Amino acid sequence: MDAQDEPEVVAPLITAGGLGVDGEHGPLFSGINLALTPGFHAIQMPGGPEQTALLLTLAGRLKASHGNVTVLGATKPRAIRRHCSIAAFNDIDELDETVSVRTVLAEQRRWLAPWYSRVPIEAGQAELDEVFGENPRPLPATFIVELSDLELFLLRITLALLSGHPILVVGDLEQVRDTARRANAVDRLAAIATRRTVVVGVTNPLGADAPDHDLHDLRMLTGRD
Repeated sequence: MDAQDEPEVVAPLITAGGLGVDGEHGPLFSGINLALTPGFHAIQMPGGPEQTALLLTLAGRLKASHGNVTVLGATKPRAIRRHCSIAAFNDIDELDETVSVRTVLAEQRRWLAPWYSRVPIEAGQAELDEVFGENPRPLPATFIVELSDLELFLLRITLALLSGHPILVVGDLEQVRDTARRANAVDRLAAIATRRTVVVGVTNPLGADAPDHDLHDLRMLTGRD
């Protein structure tokens, strides 16, 4: 084979070696090795603390008990966080049900902007367009409590993208409970992955009809019996 015909080797953005996190009653997971290249990745683990801990460790929000993780050359959690946004994690980016879509978008923009910048009222519209695609966008005056699980899932992703980081790590896909809406969420994640790397937690494989992605089945490496 001519050297020019050989497939191009793509360097991974995220690597993990012998990765493990210990919980209060023993290991949540151990011995995980990963090499995630640019694109769309689904991490298959049981829903719950094991899956959440792994995703947050890859995103620099938790410190590993064992092994190592590297993200775009960064090895320390604080440095890794500069490359990763997170979305749809319970107790981390949950939204107040009594506020409006307009308010949460403006507050997130204001939080991320330099202190001297004025945040326009239409803040976040470009990110809403990217994330929702052909789905109807929630009206600015809509309260969070009025959103469907899919709309809430996509809105939390929109807020995460406002940071502009090149990697997006998303919590358990099963929080979108309806099968058809979950497939819609997968399509939107795949579209987002054309511009940045997306890593999402899944309980079950996405299926043969899902958009192009890499599935990483790590169920055997959890601390569950």
